[in-house]
Amino acid sequence: MTSPDVGAPPFDPTRVLVVDGGPHLPVMPSMPTPTLVIAADKGFEHAQALGLKVDVVVGDFDSVAPEHVENVDPGVTLERHGVDKDDSDLALALRFAYRVGAEHVDIITGGNGRLDHLLVGSLLLANSENLGRSIVTHCGSSRLVALGPGQSLALENIVGCLISLISLEDDTRVSTQGLKWNLALTDSFPPFSSLGLSNQILDVPTLEISQGSLLAIISSPDE
Repeated sequence: MTSPDVGAPPFDPTRVLVVDGGPHLPVMPSMPTPTLVIAADKGFEHAQALGLKVDVVVGDFDSVAPEHVENVDPGVTLERHGVDKDDSDLALALRFAYRVGAEHVDIITGGNGRLDHLLVGSLLLANSENLGRSIVTHCGSSRLVALGPGQSLALENIVGCLISLISLEDDTRVSTQGLKWNLALTDSFPPFSSLGLSNQILDVPTLEISQGSLLAIISSPDE
């Protein structure tokens, strides 16, 4: 793989956007202009289609069209990994963001495509490397975050939306307020159960997680 000096200019990690690969073009959500755009392999093509100025492309380049890489702007950093790598392109893109000092990362993905990539890309947010960091995945009009003890649901404009909570560990304990059906810390929340599926956000919600971890998915009621 190439090893650029990631600590040098022009990387500005104030607001990082990672464009995921996959067969479908992501939808660009309403958000502040990113200061650093990192494309994960085929995400380079998606970013170009969305009119984004890409700063970094990370991956093994097995899905991005060769002509896109060959004609890349000289100012774009390419971090090429071998095809026998252990991590996904998305995982490597997140790692690059952390190396340059990112404190918040937005990910956009088109979803659909291969189910294994969709599941791993979602669960990736809750692994030991990413849990506790400020990361939001955007897929269409839905947003996904992973939360553990001490973390709050810091998303704006979600009153009236649907929320699904997916416990990822045995004996996850969470209390909620502002939902149609709220949980208490004394409630059992089995991992990977449908208990937290498709709840309604009636007021500005609060989530308190005393132990364990979960995924929170916020969706438009029109979806």
